[in-house]
Amino acid sequence: MKSTNRKRTLLVSSAVIMLCMTIIVGMTWALFTDTQTVHNHLQAGDLKITLKRTELTKTTLNTDGYLVELPTDITEINFSNPTDQNVFGLTTNDDGEVTELIVPGSHFVAKMKIENNSDVAFGYWVKIDCKDDGVERTLAEQLKITVYTDKNGDGTIDTKTESDDSTVATGLEVGGDKNYIGTLKVGQAESFIVSVEFIDTGYGYDEYGVLTSTNNAAKTQSVDFDLVVYSVQLTAATAP
Repeated sequence: MKSTNRKRTLLVSSAVIMLCMTIIVGMTWALFTDTQTVHNHLQAGDLKITLKRTELTKTTLNTDGYLVELPTDITEINFSNPTDQNVFGLTTNDDGEVTELIVPGSHFVAKMKIENNSDVAFGYWVKIDCKDDGVERTLAEQLKITVYTDKNGDGTIDTKTESDDSTVATGLEVGGDKNYIGTLKVGQAESFIVSVEFIDTGYGYDEYGVLTSTNNAAKTQSVDFDLVVYSVQLTAATAP
């Protein structure tokens, strides 16, 4: 697959704001004069999240060309900063170009861990953003996106989010502002899962008896999309 197959993970966080205020009091011009200076240093809190991939399961082609499920990779990789490293562990060459091909039935499941390293509590949600604006959309339309979360906060990933049109082509937003898929207090962490599957639409025979498949329209195509994690500060009033 071309280099445009790269899956990028992006992170949104707030900036630190420094506010300095100086107050001068006690300026009297009598027999005795005095000046007192009180320095007040105010620093805004920092909203900072850490995003890591903790597990990866791939169903992909082996060296013999068979579609097989590989052992789960439990290597922890940090995706906290914007990066071109793909979260689904696709094989690349020395130039960073993706060389691993996908076929109908290819399936990638990444377990992500999000940590609150901030001074504030926050809620978060995720979005799949397709970067392919070209006319070849068949591959993107056959890549099914599913997100699994622990929306009720009991520590178990059990909420499945998908819809008939939740493909890479149309994107998928799980949650949104004031509709979070998870909330984290200071120091807390939890996980969610993102799954991408190349849906096999099957094959058959046309009216002339010729073997055909709608999968063929996706051959040699490529697609580029982002997995975006949004976070926003919570107050007691806005927390679920």
